[in-house]
Amino acid sequence: MATLNFVLIGVDPVAQYGSPWAAVDPAILEPLIKAYGGYGSMFIRYIFHLRNMFTYGFVFPYFGWSTYDHNFVAFGLAQRLPITLCLMGTVLAITVTLGILIGMLAASKRGTRTDRVVTSLSLLMWAVPIMIAEFLVIILFSYLFIVHGIKIFPVTGLTSASPYLHNAGFALYLDIAWHLCLPVACLVVVGLGPWVLYTKNMMTDALTQDYIFYTARAKGLSQKIILFKHAFKSILPQISTMVATATPAIIAGSMITEALFGLDGIGNWYIKVVYADTQIIRFTDPAVTQAVFFIYAHIVIALNFIADLLYGVFDPRIRVGTRR
Repeated sequence: MATLNFVLIGVDPVAQYGSPWAAVDPAILEPLIKAYGGYGSMFIRYIFHLRNMFTYGFVFPYFGWSTYDHNFVAFGLAQRLPITLCLMGTVLAITVTLGILIGMLAASKRGTRTDRVVTSLSLLMWAVPIMIAEFLVIILFSYLFIVHGIKIFPVTGLTSASPYLHNAGFALYLDIAWHLCLPVACLVVVGLGPWVLYTKNMMTDALTQDYIFYTARAKGLSQKIILFKHAFKSILPQISTMVATATPAIIAGSMITEALFGLDGIGNWYIKVVYADTQIIRFTDPAVTQAVFFIYAHIVIALNFIADLLYGVFDPRIRVGTRR
C-alpha cells in the first residue's frame, strides 16, 4: 500500500512544499523537504517515503505537512480519528448484532410470513444507495425543523453550539450520541440487509444438518438452545470473515456520511482535500491523501488478520490442522 501510494500520489516535495501556493512555515520548510528526500533521486525519495509512512506519524515529518490544515498531517489525524472510529465502530457493532439476530429469526421461521417479510425488507435495504437514503433523511428532518419547528435529531455537526455542553462531562457525551443518531441509523439500515440475508442462509443450512435436524431435536432440546448453542456456533467462522469483508464498505459509507452530516472525521477531511477549490478529483494535498489511504488500508488488513485468528478459534479443525 505504501508503494502504491508513492506511485499514484507521490510528488516531488521540492515542488510540493517549495512552491509559493503551499504557504508552508519557512522555519520547517527546509527540514520537511529533506525529510522527504527532496533533493535526491526518485529511489531516495521512495526510501524516505517508506520511512515516513511506517513510523505512523510519530516522528518528524509526522506524515507530512497538510497544505489544507497548515499543520502536520498526524495532528489532523489524531484529532479526527476518534470521530471516525466511533462512527464506524458503532455502526459495525449494531449492524452485526441486529443482522445476526434478525437473520436467525428468519431462519427459525423459514417459509412463514415473518421469513418473507424479513427477506423482502432486507433486499430493499440492500438495494438503496447510502447517499440517496441520507439525502432523504436530511431533507425530511430539515423540513420538520425549518417548517414546523420540530427538532427530533440534528442533521449536521457532532455537538451543539452551546458552550456549556463542552465542559459538561456526561452531558457532552449524550449530546454527541444525539448528533450521531441519524448518521448511525442511515448506515445501519442500509448495511443491515446483507447481514440478515447471509445469516439467514447460513443458519438455514446449519439447521438442516443431520446433527441438528435429527440428533438435537431427538434429544428434546429447546429451539433456543438449538439456535444459539449448536447452529449459531457452527457459523461463527463465516461471521468473523464477514466482519472483515464488510469493513471496506463501512469505510466508504462513513466517508460519504461524514461529509453529508458535517462530521469532522477523516472521511470528511479527505473529501474536502480531494475536492478543494475544484469540481474535479485532484490530489491537492498529497500528504493527507497518502496518510488516509495508509491508515484505512491498515484498518482493513488488521481486521482481516483478526478474522483469520478468530477463524481458528471458532473452528477447532483449523487448530488441529496447524499442528500437523
